[in-house]
Amino acid sequence: MSIINRRSFVAASAAAFASASPIVKGNAAPDTSPLPTVRIGKQQVTRLIIGGNPFSGNAHSEPLVYGSSLFKKYFTHEKVVETLQLAFQNGITTFLGRVDDNVIGFLKLYEKTSGRAIPWFAQTAKKPDQGATRQEVLDNIRLARDNGAVACYLQGVSADYLVAEGRLREIEEYLSFMTKLGMTVGIGAHENRTVQETARAGLRPEFYMKTINSIGYYSENPGAVPNIMSKVSCPWIAFKVLAAGRIRPEEGFRYALDAGAEVLCVGMFDFQVDSNVALFRKLLQERKELGVSGS
Repeated sequence: MSIINRRSFVAASAAAFASASPIVKGNAAPDTSPLPTVRIGKQQVTRLIIGGNPFSGNAHSEPLVYGSSLFKKYFTHEKVVETLQLAFQNGITTFLGRVDDNVIGFLKLYEKTSGRAIPWFAQTAKKPDQGATRQEVLDNIRLARDNGAVACYLQGVSADYLVAEGRLREIEEYLSFMTKLGMTVGIGAHENRTVQETARAGLRPEFYMKTINSIGYYSENPGAVPNIMSKVSCPWIAFKVLAAGRIRPEEGFRYALDAGAEVLCVGMFDFQVDSNVALFRKLLQERKELGVSGS
């Protein structure tokens, strides 16, 4: 048996682990024309954005115990920068990820390497359901703004928890603080009632982040989502559309688009970017939406 060095092993293992998004082989160069965009608050956002869960080691690989450490070994800051550059070359111009030192570090490296900043939709990382105080959440929001985030949203589990606890005014306070700092503001949700109750309470985010996939992975009663989201007055970004690699991209993308999502947020490995964007373009072409941007 040939000797496999550590770096080769990690890369090969990660590739196998993420095989739910198959590699499309071929000689054709990727389409680098801009993807259609949607206006969210003050931001013009590509309808496919790259999500940061894999970069942060959030593998959602249960019951496997090594998934998170494998992702973290693979996604060095240099590898993240390479992946973001591939996304940009394929027409994706927006990144969504949590507010922490790791994300801030690779975004700064990306800007230094490429000579441009990538618009960052920041996800709060201090969680009330895990004991974070109100001030810790506010400080985390400020950290996002101070490091260049153009938008910020209250993370889904956090919003679900605060709604369940009846702390809707606290959510409103976080949104108001984001607005005061000049960012586009949003609410994340895994549970359908989070969307319903925040809307009923008169909260006015500029976007929702909502899980949706056909198998209900972190997405409660997905069949009800299209009707619920059709009643909100702002755009919504679909995430967990591939159920963290449990669903093939074509099925997941179609399901989310058919549900009415204006934007899809998808975590990707570097070797998945070309094929994912090509597929997304194909689906928009089928829907006669490829050349259409919202204002």
